[in-house]
Amino acid sequence: MSTEPRTAMVNVFVTKPLEIDEPDWCTGTHDRHAQYKVDITHDGPEHDIAPSGQTLLRAFLTQAPFATKDRSVGLYIESADFTGTHTPAEVEQLANDLVEAADQLRALGRQLAEILAGGTA
Repeated sequence: MSTEPRTAMVNVFVTKPLEIDEPDWCTGTHDRHAQYKVDITHDGPEHDIAPSGQTLLRAFLTQAPFATKDRSVGLYIESADFTGTHTPAEVEQLANDLVEAADQLRALGRQLAEILAGGTA
């Protein structure tokens, strides 16, 4: 039996503030508990796309500047739940709303293109 003390290697998180560059379009709200640099994201203001007052889509610019694969700025889009049975008038309204939502998405896409081209949008 050895009289020498035993040792073990244990992985621990070391936390310290990290100063990062922030793009003009970022809202400045960051996860205070990012565990790794790859967890850091820049997010722009959320756009609630609701042509008739009912949200169809939400979209915002986002970037993960320390990601392992894609570090480019993109437009994050999520759809709201508008699943269900509709009357003919509601279907017509939904179709009109989708056309208007598409126009708003195209505008956000142009803003993204300007940022990717080096503009500030």
